[in-house]
Amino acid sequence: MMNRMMMKKWIVVSLLLTLSFPMIANRSVEAGEEVSFKDTAKHWAKEQIETAVQKGYVNGFPNGTFKPDQPVTAAEFIKMIVTALGLPHETESGAWYSTYVKAAAAAEIYQGNDDFAEGAMNDKLPRRYMAWLAVRAADDSLLTVESSGIKRDAVIDRWPMTAEDNKITRSDEDMRNYYEGFLVSEAFKRGILTGFGGNDIGLDWTTTRAQAVTVIERILTLRDGGQLPSADKYAIGESELAWLKTNAFIVAPQIFDDPNGVSMKGKYKLENLSFQNSMVHTEISRILLIDLDDPKDPYRNLLPATEKLGFRDGNIGRLPTDAYAMYIEYETLSNSNPRMYWGDLSYQTLSYVQPDPFPFNKLVQPSYLYTEEKSFENTNSNWFPENGLGKNVTVIAIPNSGYTLQPRIGEDVGKEDRGLYISIYIDPAFGDDDIRNRIFNGTTTHYDH
Repeated sequence: MMNRMMMKKWIVVSLLLTLSFPMIANRSVEAGEEVSFKDTAKHWAKEQIETAVQKGYVNGFPNGTFKPDQPVTAAEFIKMIVTALGLPHETESGAWYSTYVKAAAAAEIYQGNDDFAEGAMNDKLPRRYMAWLAVRAADDSLLTVESSGIKRDAVIDRWPMTAEDNKITRSDEDMRNYYEGFLVSEAFKRGILTGFGGNDIGLDWTTTRAQAVTVIERILTLRDGGQLPSADKYAIGESELAWLKTNAFIVAPQIFDDPNGVSMKGKYKLENLSFQNSMVHTEISRILLIDLDDPKDPYRNLLPATEKLGFRDGNIGRLPTDAYAMYIEYETLSNSNPRMYWGDLSYQTLSYVQPDPFPFNKLVQPSYLYTEEKSFENTNSNWFPENGLGKNVTVIAIPNSGYTLQPRIGEDVGKEDRGLYISIYIDPAFGDDDIRNRIFNGTTTHYDH
């Protein structure tokens, strides 16, 4: 009787131990064995799946399927990375994935609670998290927050200038958020992640098994010194918009990120998108640069047709080709004096030559963009929210050609690049209490002689 009772206990314990392991890929293949699955013959990732299985860092299921569209958990993706990279790990007691998580943490690919809690390892993996893990796995130089270029202490371009307003110390949270946005942007720039058309990059979507092995194959290609196909510029622009709240550096790098000048990206600071004094607090939510000559620009539908757009004194229909719209969305959160600050956001650019006589019917420097289309009334820069509070839009036409920048003076004579900056400010109805932040500041070789 005692032996029979002990046998029953043994059977129960054995069953529980068996069920405690995840029911995931467990159909392994031998080296050189041909791989095929019932459900991948016409799948977009068929080739990557078969390659991954042959390499041995992922397997199929006993019923002959791969389940390519099944969601992947964080633990499963980390196991794939650790196995694919050949990171050392030892069998441990506890959760099946603990040895792989420990190996990924030792390599700083997974950075603990700063990424997501280890208790969430069995949760479905968002593409945003996958991007962080994948970029670190592909490039060992991007393991630290500082590798994103952010510094804890900084000086920002605000006016009026005071020691308190212009010197800032960033919090750990600010530093980390910037780093995570940088990693996502790098994932799309390097072609590790791709978009789904237009500005759809699905950062909060769940990662599938097919996507996971495709990303890992791209990681291995980069680590081996290989090249990936050219990345989608719209997806890159959207990932940078999510990171820096602007896509200007991707849409018009010849102006904003000129490699032959002093890139404006290096001096761009998110803190300058906040405007605040004792009376008013306004925040820019995003600065979109829209290519007016690109019908596929994912944000072109925010504006009416080109022939219904105008600039400076309502030159409707005279907007030239080869131009951009800088579409600035912002919100005034508090305003104790709406009579003084009615909610307008203004701009100023320096370094553009003003021809004499000035050609009012030509776009030779940035100018407000206008339209008479009622359904796009927010495009008009003189539309204000009630009582100076709420959301608003300012749109500026930015020429890409047909203008000249001021020549160099003093010790800079002879240099090919030209200084250029765009300031955005809140202009009061009266008095001198405007808040002026220099948003884009640098030099560019892109100009007409």
